Amino acid sequence: MDNLVLTPIPLAELLAKFQEIVETAINAKQLKDVGEKLISPKEACKIFQPNISRVTLDLWAKDGKLIRYDIGRRVFFKYSEIIEAAKTLKRYKK
Repeated sequence: MDNLVLTPIPLAELLAKFQEIVETAINAKQLKDVGEKLISPKEACKIFQPNISRVTLDLWAKDGKLIRYDIGRRVFFKYSEIIEAAKTLKRYKK
């Protein structure tokens, strides 16, 4: 603590810095939450451009190209995994 130097900072500058830090933290949390979001097969089909059919989605899950999550009687996919799959599938690499 011998080398501690205090420098006065204008209040507006300090508030702006705090706001920037908080916004960065919130954006990082939102991006993480979106990536972990579970989506329905119908929503997953709409992510691909051109849209794919439910049959194609099921075939890709069966082939191991996508991971499906069965919760009760419902099927879900992770948003982040769909995006990653779209990058690796030949037709959607754009």
